[in-house]
Amino acid sequence: MTDKIYVISCNQELASMGLDRMRTSVQGLDPATLDIDWSNARLVPIVAAERVAFEEDETKMVSIQPIDVPANSIVLNSFYGSNGMGHLTCIGSTEMKPDYEKRTATIGMFRSRVKAPVMQNDLLGMALIVEAKRK
Repeated sequence: MTDKIYVISCNQELASMGLDRMRTSVQGLDPATLDIDWSNARLVPIVAAERVAFEEDETKMVSIQPIDVPANSIVLNSFYGSNGMGHLTCIGSTEMKPDYEKRTATIGMFRSRVKAPVMQNDLLGMALIVEAKRK
């Protein structure tokens, strides 16, 4: 691929430096054909690792209990209601790793529809992790 691709950082610590986001150029994100193995798919709970207070309709990053994601795996969000307070939109980490490397998700982006805190050990959502191999 000849065009540059940029990853936008989701680290809230950037605000302390006066930044709202950081763009980093990455390589190796070319299209890939995968051999998907549905026989080993795992449904994984996404659980808060900290207490975070929310205002109504506020989105924040929440530390989550670590979730290991094998190399080349696909992570799908389960849209079945898991938390009546709001909705988890993504999981990841503050360090960008390409999909062909093992990754560990340690943060999630959560949007609350009410003024209330997410508490430690609250279920935020569910993810389906499907292992695959590059062809």
